[in-house]
Amino acid sequence: MQSRVLMLVVVAAAVTAIACGSSSDTTGTPVSKIVTFKATMNAAGEVPSNTSTGSGTFTATLDTASNVFTYDVTFTGLTSPVNNGHIHGPSLATATAGTTINFNTLAGATFSFGATSGTAHGTTTLNTATQITATMSGDSLKKLLFAGLTYANIHTTTNPGGEIRGQITKQ
Repeated sequence: MQSRVLMLVVVAAAVTAIACGSSSDTTGTPVSKIVTFKATMNAAGEVPSNTSTGSGTFTATLDTASNVFTYDVTFTGLTSPVNNGHIHGPSLATATAGTTINFNTLAGATFSFGATSGTAHGTTTLNTATQITATMSGDSLKKLLFAGLTYANIHTTTNPGGEIRGQITKQ
């Protein structure tokens, strides 16, 4: 009888762990959990700020089992055509940092380059095997995202240092 009670306790604990978002089931298989990241981009978020009335949103999801990271960006009302767009990090909201993901060069990505309103979309894998930049792996970028140390930035010909920016936060 004791062994049946012990078995029930072990099974109940495994079910509870999975239901509460455990990273694996009883066989060690990763359990998929989708994490969402967002940023609201505007000129006030730029360092230094500017007078643009442009705005934008950044939304991304990360599947913690497969490490697939998918982002979507929208922007509108910029003062001049877009000449670049990035995720930057590591950085707090009051500082600047180098580029991590470049919206217009990521393989398979789309980006409204040269427009004053548009979108960006892309997918990559954030693991140690993925080289995001010469000095940053996908796993490092994933850690920066969870720590809130990245921002989305849209650059224009009028504001080459960045016209709209928003700190990326986990939802």
